[in-house]
Amino acid sequence: MDIRTDLAVEAASMKGEKVGGIESFSEEDNGIKIERIRITDDSAARAVGKPMGNYITITAKDLSENSREEYEKACLCVAKELKSILNIEESASVLVIGLGNEQITADSIGPESVKRLLVTRHIKELMPDEIDESVRSVSALAPSVMAFTGIETSCIVKGVIEKTKPDLVIAIDALASRSMSRLGKTIQIADTGINPGSGVGNNRKELSEKTLGVRVIALGVPMVVDAVTVALDALDATGSSEDEKRVFFEAYRRMEPLGADMVVTPKDVDSLAKRSSMIIANGINLALQSALGEEDIDRYSMV
Repeated sequence: MDIRTDLAVEAASMKGEKVGGIESFSEEDNGIKIERIRITDDSAARAVGKPMGNYITITAKDLSENSREEYEKACLCVAKELKSILNIEESASVLVIGLGNEQITADSIGPESVKRLLVTRHIKELMPDEIDESVRSVSALAPSVMAFTGIETSCIVKGVIEKTKPDLVIAIDALASRSMSRLGKTIQIADTGINPGSGVGNNRKELSEKTLGVRVIALGVPMVVDAVTVALDALDATGSSEDEKRVFFEAYRRMEPLGADMVVTPKDVDSLAKRSSMIIANGINLALQSALGEEDIDRYSMV
């Protein structure tokens, strides 16, 4: 049975054997675990179900309970890793897209993040003398979901790109994980674009350089797991055999469509979503604006 995950590091490990065309290594930075995956050929991409490119997975302590010190360390780590993958000039303009449905807490990471961004495009265009030349042009958009707009998200984003002509797009979305232990604790950064809604199995048209004509960097936090993941983690914890797991999976298949498509999110999803969106927004602000420093964390958070 395939278990959905949006994390490249999980997709690679779930193969159970080393896959050629995948480079990986991990390190620790100031107490935060960083795992790097690079998918280098088409066969590896097909094997793990992820596009070729670079994936950085940052895992911190529980983002709803950690201290101010841990929170700031997470913000700075996201900024550092995002800078390493941006590869743009100081003068390049950036459009940030907050994907998801802000009325569903587990899917609100994108819209909540863009509320906390330092947006400057309007100031640079309308009042250029009032802003320092070193400030990057940043714009933001939360296009909502097709159920509300009746329009494919990729169409909305493409229309805005054609009008504003950014040099880079950063897309933020909630993700799905294979492990309950990663919910609200892991942030993935990828230079491969993103499929809106993939976290809940509702894939829309991808947002990528191929579809939008501009490079897309994706950031996301896993907020849900498949219901089957909860059961599988329980089986692992009790030392169940592979035969017992096969019996369970067969029974689970017979539940379709009543239970097989269910997803689960933590009871403290409200605080996890808020803290995660604050970390992502601060990381983006610090990465895009060279004049900002550690003392500016939360300075532009208005909600």
